[in-house]
Amino acid sequence: MIRRGWLVLAGVCAIYCFASAATFQSMGVVVFAMAAEFGWSEAAAGGSFLALGLTCCASSLLPVVLIPRIGGRWTIVAGCLILAAGFATAWRCWNLDSFMVAAGLFGVAFSLMANTTGIYLTAGWFGERAPRMIGVYLTVGALGGVAGPPVAQALVSSAGGWRGHWACMAVMALGLAALCALLLREPPAGDREAAAQTAGWAQALLSWPFAMIAASMVMTQICLLTVFSVISPHVARLGGPAALAASLLSVQALVGAAATAGAGWVAERIDQRRLLVAGLLAQAAAMLLLAYGGLGWSADAFAVLFGLGWSGTSLAVTVLLVQYFGHRAGSTALSAVWTLCGVAAFGPSAAGLVADRTGSFAPGLAGIGVVLVPLAAAGLLMREPSRQASSDLGVDLAVVGEEA
Repeated sequence: MIRRGWLVLAGVCAIYCFASAATFQSMGVVVFAMAAEFGWSEAAAGGSFLALGLTCCASSLLPVVLIPRIGGRWTIVAGCLILAAGFATAWRCWNLDSFMVAAGLFGVAFSLMANTTGIYLTAGWFGERAPRMIGVYLTVGALGGVAGPPVAQALVSSAGGWRGHWACMAVMALGLAALCALLLREPPAGDREAAAQTAGWAQALLSWPFAMIAASMVMTQICLLTVFSVISPHVARLGGPAALAASLLSVQALVGAAATAGAGWVAERIDQRRLLVAGLLAQAAAMLLLAYGGLGWSADAFAVLFGLGWSGTSLAVTVLLVQYFGHRAGSTALSAVWTLCGVAAFGPSAAGLVADRTGSFAPGLAGIGVVLVPLAAAGLLMREPSRQASSDLGVDLAVVGEEA
């Protein structure tokens, strides 16, 4: 049984790493090349992230519906096949509308493949060791963001352009579907039932702490999606090479992955309200540096601050929900937060509209950064939560780091 658990963990880690690398983290690099060929406006190119983000959030409950019916194994396989169909659609893309369909398929596939289903299988197979193994799962998944942008840039440059990139991704998605069909198995029945337990969360939705926590995560997702979408054209307008944008995305993902790997240590030693405020302020500084700092040392500072900011905020949001509302209600309330994050999908389109009118992405990026400052100040007014058992807290760290 232990050996089977390790095979399952290897499979879901590979899936999460690939899904993260091939969609949210690197799509902006490829869309930049597509927009140049098709003559898309910045707002139109950003609209592809709108389709990706909205479909990902709208389909976030699909795993909850499918897992009891077909199991986590076949839910992930279905996600791989849908992702392959999305890549094939992108490969044959002939206009903006057809690529929007592809981006929508990416979002549905990500919901089925990542986070919810992977955590369900990992928690079911490892029992009391689940928090540690889930930390491994999240860290490996985050590393997908390190490799994704430079690999995408290399494929666009040397594998037949953006069409070659999407073709390679489609083949890989089909291969992973076959691999998961062979490796993955459902967890033992008792653990499966324990992993699926949830409880009510009406109290959470009506409280000030929930509103503050939800707003923080929504703004973090706006930052993430906007940066992923516009960094390539923004760097190009500043006179930098395309490889620089991919490198910056890779560095910020590496920093975020390192911070996620230390999530358990941080949660035990730092007041999460302070971590939330620090994370929001780090993101604000990063957005301003990206907007007006140029391509020198400030670009490196942006990558470090941004990686620390989004990872710290994601950790604080998850832990605070558990501390305020308890293990079960806090976990379920987090799913409501991710549903609200659907509005973040409008960030790239809004930034594109600003760029079309002003000739620069800087005002849009700076505007997002400025909004984070009063939100961080409001975070200082949050009352101290009552802490739950450390074991409950460890389990709920499982959902730290989820995107879109």
